[in-house]
Amino acid sequence: MPEKALKKLNAYILPEWKVCFFAAIAVGMIAHLYKITNWLPNWDSLVFRYDPQNMVGLGRWFLPVVCSFSSFYDLPFLNGIIAILFHALGAVCICRILNIRKKITAFLIGAIIVSFPTVTSVMMYNYVADGYSIAFFLSTLAALYMIKGKGGYIISAVLIALSVGIYQAYITVTIMLILLWLIDQIIYRRAEFFILLKKSACMLLAGISGMILYSIILKVILSVSSAELLDYQGINSTASLSNIDLVSSLYVIKETFINCFFDFSKGISIYVILNVFVLLFTFFYYIKYIVKNKIYRKPVELFAVIASGIALIFGAGALAFINPSVDYHNLMLMGYSVFYIFFLVLYERGTDANERHTCIKRWAVLAVASVIIINQVVIANVSYHKAQIAYEKSYGVLVRIADRIEQTPDAENCDKILVLGALDNSENYSVNLPPDITGITDGYIIRADDETVKQSVLTAALRDYCEMDYEFVSGEEKKKLAQSEKVEAMGKWPAKDCVAVVDNTIVIKLGTEGER
Repeated sequence: MPEKALKKLNAYILPEWKVCFFAAIAVGMIAHLYKITNWLPNWDSLVFRYDPQNMVGLGRWFLPVVCSFSSFYDLPFLNGIIAILFHALGAVCICRILNIRKKITAFLIGAIIVSFPTVTSVMMYNYVADGYSIAFFLSTLAALYMIKGKGGYIISAVLIALSVGIYQAYITVTIMLILLWLIDQIIYRRAEFFILLKKSACMLLAGISGMILYSIILKVILSVSSAELLDYQGINSTASLSNIDLVSSLYVIKETFINCFFDFSKGISIYVILNVFVLLFTFFYYIKYIVKNKIYRKPVELFAVIASGIALIFGAGALAFINPSVDYHNLMLMGYSVFYIFFLVLYERGTDANERHTCIKRWAVLAVASVIIINQVVIANVSYHKAQIAYEKSYGVLVRIADRIEQTPDAENCDKILVLGALDNSENYSVNLPPDITGITDGYIIRADDETVKQSVLTAALRDYCEMDYEFVSGEEKKKLAQSEKVEAMGKWPAKDCVAVVDNTIVIKLGTEGER
């Protein structure tokens, strides 16, 4: 009976897991309520307000499947709630992986995960927020099944393939959680090294198998649908492994790590100060327990800890080894959230014989983690405020453009539109608070046409907001029109002659073509 099944399920769920889950839900609502109760689009949202998310050309063959359950509309509340829910479930998986027993630790893990800046970026791409959150959950579940071993390796490989099939960047979450677990096992659990080594080999094999399965499915779908990988963010060269450059990859990994946590280029901020403290505090206590447990007398185990610690930086930026030319923005950095978990588990790891020292350590972890969570909540809300201002400012320009079109002679007879260039202050796709939050700008969200993925933000916005439905011109037809004398003589927005009708096509010159 359902009642008995639910009662049995409730008995199986540990109190710590419940605390983690509901903490993530509560903090997630505080952090992201602004977004999920308002329509705060970015440039992609204007194009993908309704879209079947057929992203096989970007290697995301499983994305349309998971997004279909909440419809293909960009629904702020529904998609946002689903995103918070699955990040909460992912946080619970992390608690299970580390066998968390303290409710405060569980609370902090749930709160840190759901308010992490990458989640804020995910919310700004709300039309796929549900899918990306499921990818995060699957990546944590894959790590959990890897650790279970035996039949779990096969399940883990399938989960990795599905997670990467939604969004490739979440493979780093699985990698980071496995490294976290290995370090935790050696330092605090005193696990037998050679047993861990054997298990690590099996986990590596499961991970590789998952990526192979993902690639096979991708090739089959591309073949059946007669599609090709797009030249977007180097996806096509990434799939063929034709762009590997070790030196460049190492540079990208270093820069991404520094910019994510320790970017002093725009001065000192609370975010950076907190990260410096977390790094020093965590490093101190991990060294302390390496000494306390006399791991330094065991060269093999010491080497394993050091190697795993160094591998964390490489694991977080693992995708750079495949293609260093990709712009690794905040939307792709969820793996970096695991660095905070090292700090949070100190609340219950390595209890000192001196009760006073343990008390000080726990209060320090609780206090600093609380400030980090509050700061991340503030960052999220400031981000959404900036998104609202950018949207309203862009809407005003959109209405002015629509008025110009209506006032242009013969415009009513046109069914095509050519958009040249971009508005000044419209190309930035992130805002530095810090950190950089992808999907938000202080400028305009009406961006230049993107022919690679066949997007015209202005055309989509005119259709949805002004009931002006045009086919946007691209390719050779666009080049031919752009090179005509009449178009070249046009002024750029907001000049009086920035809108004209040429060859039965509405031409709008927002800026000089090619200037991005």
